[in-house]
Amino acid sequence: MLKAKDVINDLNDICAETNAHWLCYDDIHTLDAQKDADIFIREMGRLGYSLDVLLIKYYVEPAYAGGFEIKHQEEAKLSGYTMNGKYGNKNKLVVVAGLDEDNDKYVVYHEAAHLYQFKYNIFDMRYRDEYRKYLSETHANTFSAMVLLLKSDSVLEYKKRRLARIADGISKLNDKRAELVYYISLPIELALIKEIRRKGRKNVVREFSKKDGRLDFKKMIFFTKSLVEKYGYSKDEFEKIKKGDTYVPRYFLLKSKAKSYRILGKAYWSYEMLKYRKKARYNADIEKKRLICIKEKLKPLEEVDKNTRILNSVCVLDSFSVSMICNYNIWTSLKKLKEDSALDIADDLDKKKKQEVKEIFEKMKDIYQKWQNEPYFQELFSKIVTLDGRDEVWALKEQKQKELQSRNFEFGFHNER
Repeated sequence: MLKAKDVINDLNDICAETNAHWLCYDDIHTLDAQKDADIFIREMGRLGYSLDVLLIKYYVEPAYAGGFEIKHQEEAKLSGYTMNGKYGNKNKLVVVAGLDEDNDKYVVYHEAAHLYQFKYNIFDMRYRDEYRKYLSETHANTFSAMVLLLKSDSVLEYKKRRLARIADGISKLNDKRAELVYYISLPIELALIKEIRRKGRKNVVREFSKKDGRLDFKKMIFFTKSLVEKYGYSKDEFEKIKKGDTYVPRYFLLKSKAKSYRILGKAYWSYEMLKYRKKARYNADIEKKRLICIKEKLKPLEEVDKNTRILNSVCVLDSFSVSMICNYNIWTSLKKLKEDSALDIADDLDKKKKQEVKEIFEKMKDIYQKWQNEPYFQELFSKIVTLDGRDEVWALKEQKQKELQSRNFEFGFHNER
């Protein structure tokens, strides 16, 4: 059985060859959302993406209780993605969901294939149109299938994986989701299986191994590329299939064959759904716990003096500002408060949302007007206007909370005496 540590070793080797690095979503999806975002922001920085760019492109967003959160983390929960460096930066980043399940491992090698595609511009990876997307995705599927088949420890494991690949291909053929047309790699994977059977799996392993016994992934990439070019659908065939035209002889035969294997495909899909739900429950549990942590941080301080009241008010203003950004794409609410000018509301917002924005902004105005002449308020307000300074305000709130808890504990202790 292929272990997670073996997959990590392969991933490290591939990243070294392709000038890339990787993140596992299981490692960056924890209760500490700020820490997770910091890791992601740092890795994206190595690709040339600044924090400003990440915010504009909606890769990250301001968190309600300070710091940032990964905006598109949902993508990585049960799949993966690969990113190329920005502005000539040769680094690449691969983000995968996990490393333990067979399906996770399949995704790892699928994304690893994209790293090679970027490096050697296979199928015009940097400028791919819809047909080239089909070629690159089926190529990544075929490469991943080949790696897992050759890494099988036994004949039984090999046969299980071979059936799993066929069943997965059948599921994709029978699935009505339009985006899956790019991943119909079954005819190519069947040709791969036939080639392995013809030569013998042990002989193929020897053929695609280096002197140290490890698989030669670069050699496998170009071999699977040749299979895609030979057995993949032509551009005309792909266009017809994409439009729903089944009068493509090879596709029609494959669909007919898929019907005869429908039980295999259904069984595979049921098994995958069980794993999906298990992981979805795990992620949902983390999100619930995160929400509890956020609610705790948003609770107002005990208002023992004017400064704590001001600190509470500034944190409320910051939360309203984040709501404006995340829910309505309005980034200027705090600036408009200071200028005492009207808020710019996008025309594409519906009537209900426009009303919500106006109500929130009125509440923000009331808070600002109440405290605007206080020096301490202006000092804190100047920090929340800049996204980087928000953390200082929330850190002050957290420090004040600890001081109040300590004071209350000592007060209770003296009362008992």
